[in-house]
Amino acid sequence: MVLKIVFTDENNENFIRIDQEQSDYYNDLLGAIAIDYRNICLDYKDHFVVLVFDDDLPIACGSFVEYCKDTVELKNLYVKEDYRNQGLGNTIVKKLEEESKIEGYDFIILETNIHMPIAISFYSKLNYNLIENYPPFVGNELCVCMKKKL
Repeated sequence: MVLKIVFTDENNENFIRIDQEQSDYYNDLLGAIAIDYRNICLDYKDHFVVLVFDDDLPIACGSFVEYCKDTVELKNLYVKEDYRNQGLGNTIVKKLEEESKIEGYDFIILETNIHMPIAISFYSKLNYNLIENYPPFVGNELCVCMKKKL
């Protein structure tokens, strides 16, 4: 296994492909909840994307978008099932945090689903703290929002 990390944007064909795989995974895992989630998420542009490849195969991704002038939102964190529990998610989040800080942001926020305790635990171990839901997730009891000072 030869891993390669690539920085790109949301227009990258490999990112589009693995992002669709992530959507399919969440649809299978969460059913209608995943579809409802896609309908409330804002369609952000200008993602800073981290892609991880095993040789030429995209196996993991993550991205951030500007949420407001001092804050970015972590998006699209996904690791293919066969590559989980090897530290790739941690590596991707650290790369995104580093780039966010370089770009001058002070905070990073994220949203995950209440039915994903593994994700909540993962982010908690990376020092993300629970916060009140931010727009567009205000009032949605299925959403869990978290924040970290960079």
